[in-house]
Amino acid sequence: MSDTPMAEGAKFWSDIGGWVTPASKFMQLERELAAANERISKLNDYVAALETAGDKMAEELSYGYDVDMWRKAKEAKP
Repeated sequence: MSDTPMAEGAKFWSDIGGWVTPASKFMQLERELAAANERISKLNDYVAALETAGDKMAEELSYGYDVDMWRKAKEAKP
């Protein structure tokens, strides 16, 4: 038997109320992680769409303040 508080069969009090087992807490954390990863994926798709639109704008306008700002933003991107 482990000396850690998350030992097999251990229970702890949850913020949502009631006693829960470590397995149920881990399952909840796994669901939250999956939801966060889905949101990140959607945000990445949104950023890609904005970059495509910005590139098309720069092609159409070819010069000007907006195009200069776009090019600076693209250069500064990590």
